[in-house]
Amino acid sequence: MKKTLFLSILFFSLLCCNAQVSYGDLSFGSYNIKINVSTENDSIFIIIAYTDAKNSLIDNPKLLLRLMDDTVISLDGKMLDKHSESGGGILVYGVYVASNYLISNAKFPVTKEQIEKIGLGIKKLRLNTSPKYHEKEWKRDKIGKTLYDSYLKASSNSFADGF
Repeated sequence: MKKTLFLSILFFSLLCCNAQVSYGDLSFGSYNIKINVSTENDSIFIIIAYTDAKNSLIDNPKLLLRLMDDTVISLDGKMLDKHSESGGGILVYGVYVASNYLISNAKFPVTKEQIEKIGLGIKKLRLNTSPKYHEKEWKRDKIGKTLYDSYLKASSNSFADGF
């Protein structure tokens, strides 16, 4: 019951901001990452939902972001949830091969200055997963501006706004 409630709250918080970044491919044996920015009580967090057939986030996850100006932002996170789920399977030459996925959710505290720098663009992301880390590189910014826009939307929904 707790897990279902937690996942529904996490899902709702990811939907609130509409500017979620997602990449990857959940075809057989691949991965998918969803990244969003959330604000809670004047704190800013980057929320990551990582789904993979072989890897999962470690208990004390770490996120490295290389920005377009080659500066690096290092974020230490907190594991929110880790579980396994069956995604069905495929039939290979008459043999059913099940596809199970590991789903990990984590949040990384970030400062207002760091999120403003992220808005200028991210060209490389490294996430500390086990047994080997996940790394993705882009030639142009694909996620930085979207995360910054998500922050602006989330921060404009403050409790005291418009009172």
